[in-house]
Amino acid sequence: MVKSLKFLSLPVFLTFFLVSCSSEYSSDGGLDLSKRTFYNEFMACTAGPDYSPASMTEMIADWHKLISTEDLMGAWGYAPTSEDMSNGWWELQWTSKEAADTAWAAWLANEAAAEWTQKYSSVLQCNNEGRGKFTGVFPIEAEEFGALPSSGYFLAAAWLCKFNEGSGYTDAVAFLPGFTSAVRSSEGYAGTSYHFGNYFSVNNPDADFLWVDFANSRESIDQAVAAFIADVEPTQFPIFSEFATCGDAPDVYDGWTLYDSENKAYMPSFE
Repeated sequence: MVKSLKFLSLPVFLTFFLVSCSSEYSSDGGLDLSKRTFYNEFMACTAGPDYSPASMTEMIADWHKLISTEDLMGAWGYAPTSEDMSNGWWELQWTSKEAADTAWAAWLANEAAAEWTQKYSSVLQCNNEGRGKFTGVFPIEAEEFGALPSSGYFLAAAWLCKFNEGSGYTDAVAFLPGFTSAVRSSEGYAGTSYHFGNYFSVNNPDADFLWVDFANSRESIDQAVAAFIADVEPTQFPIFSEFATCGDAPDVYDGWTLYDSENKAYMPSFE
């Protein structure tokens, strides 16, 4: 399973990557991020008057029946945990931008897809024309530090980050193997399902990239923060600060996995 989205008022955006440990490393022993890099899109979504766990379950089940491409790796839903956040998100993860563009063209020409959109417009409305486009890099498997709930639930904390002057994507990607090694050297992440994603923006005016931390519960995200402060921050934050600056606090979401290409029978539980 690969990664994660969230919806307004429905605790609904994580990263599930089924990549074998043997394929995780390059021939020189370094972390091979090419095997953990995808094309990700986010759609802003708002809940309608018929929004409920039951209607969401029905909507997602009917959506699954319309998925015909093998290039969709996963989908996630995100629901904001604060009233200050006006919308949720639907995340799609693709094998490539070209594959996504082809799949969207087919979707928009599909009468059954149009009927699905109309049928559930009172449940959830998403802005597919204004999709946020990102290169997503996910160094750690979703369940390396413990299992995620069978419901598909996860908690996500998203930081909006900007590159410092003279820095960019190359600096950020070069940082990830060392950070990942520091996390794996800590014993504090056990049981949290901690993993993270860097989403490098193609068309987001608010940030050059998003740093999103994922865990299996609110308690686990607190545990991961404590492990970061004790074991990772002292060595890694000074390096990170050389090339990037993030906001003072993250946007926090309740999230659900909506679709898993490695387990097509999977359905989330929104109860």
